[in-house]
Amino acid sequence: MLAFVPLLIAAVTPVSVGDSFYDERTVRVQPGDSVTWSFDGDLEHTVTASRNQTMRFRSGFKSSGTFTREFPAPGRFTYFCEVHGPAMSGVVEVGGPPFPDTKLPVLSRLGARAGDGAVKLGFRLSERSRVKVTLSGPTRRGVTKRLGKGKRSVAFRHLGAGRYRATLRPTDSAGNRGRAVARRFTID
Repeated sequence: MLAFVPLLIAAVTPVSVGDSFYDERTVRVQPGDSVTWSFDGDLEHTVTASRNQTMRFRSGFKSSGTFTREFPAPGRFTYFCEVHGPAMSGVVEVGGPPFPDTKLPVLSRLGARAGDGAVKLGFRLSERSRVKVTLSGPTRRGVTKRLGKGKRSVAFRHLGAGRYRATLRPTDSAGNRGRAVARRFTID
């Protein structure tokens, strides 16, 4: 007895890239589908994923040819042309709303104020996150804190003299892990 298994074929959605425009600003696809951008113009353009998203892609500069990207998971992913910036941008919506969180948490402006066997690490968070802080140096320490969006700090005391490296990495409530950020400092 033969059983027939339905064959699922992923769809490919076309988007034309012309001089200063994408012909579809919002493309809706299902998980596992692909989008193919076709370049046809006098100028070079790119299809570049916006920063700090869970999915990254970049076509490189092209004035002809194609660039294809598969979108395996649901989400809302924005992209732009590196030549034209926000004036030439688009969105790929994978699956249906509500879309899962596809933004990575960003930890920025990390500074260290060190003195008298202690350090205060100051930074900014783009969203509420769990931040893992690791100190490597003469005294090793680590802590994980749940912190809100905005300007935040973490302090360590009773550190031995020497050179240190503090590494901080945020993870948001959706489990998206941002890039690790490091800062060196010295305790005299």
